[in-house]
Amino acid sequence: MLKECAAPAASADRSAKFHRDLANGLHAMAQPLTMLRAAVEVLGLPPSAGVDRQRYLEISAGAVERTCNVFANVQDLLTASVTDAQHARFDLWEAIAPRIDDNRRLLQASGITIAAAANPAWRPVVGDAGRTEQAVAVLLQIAGDLASKGDVIELSGSAVGGFLQLRLENSNRRSKRVDSTVRLGLALAEANIVSQHGSYEFSEDPFRVSLALPLEGGGEWAVGCVNHSEAHLG
Repeated sequence: MLKECAAPAASADRSAKFHRDLANGLHAMAQPLTMLRAAVEVLGLPPSAGVDRQRYLEISAGAVERTCNVFANVQDLLTASVTDAQHARFDLWEAIAPRIDDNRRLLQASGITIAAAANPAWRPVVGDAGRTEQAVAVLLQIAGDLASKGDVIELSGSAVGGFLQLRLENSNRRSKRVDSTVRLGLALAEANIVSQHGSYEFSEDPFRVSLALPLEGGGEWAVGCVNHSEAHLG
């Protein structure tokens, strides 16, 4: 009887989490839209009001860009949640190395370092290269946003029981507000990995994310038995 109830229960949990993730996405869009509405109202004032129009145009442009970025993440979350992932051989390091280099250059100006290098453990895996690349890119951006000057974001890979485990962490991460935009990004990264029947685990403080995909010729996750932890960030 327990086995018969396990699958519906797991399905209900995934459905509930999916709706919470969508709610985070809608909440993340609320702030920039509110800023945009306020800026447009100010821009509608007569010239005699002495409004710095350039400043409010810049505020409007920034709010539009943020809203578009959040909306794109919501779309990608829907895609990862309702469409099948590819399952093909690919080189994980080659897939994510350009993203690492891009973020390393961006963060150097803020005094934040990314420590990552290929090693013999980075053998080919089986999964969806595009979704994995997007997941790592989102997590690197979040790790950078939550980091402070002098922090080191470490990314490492190791072969564990037929799987390649990717670990991203910042053990020096100080307490910073984890908002709806960050929660949405974490949900997108998780959905991308879980859709491949991969493993995903997240810890907020210290910031740590572990992903795992089957090595070529190695292990294989059973469908419906994905090992992932859900973070309740409030």
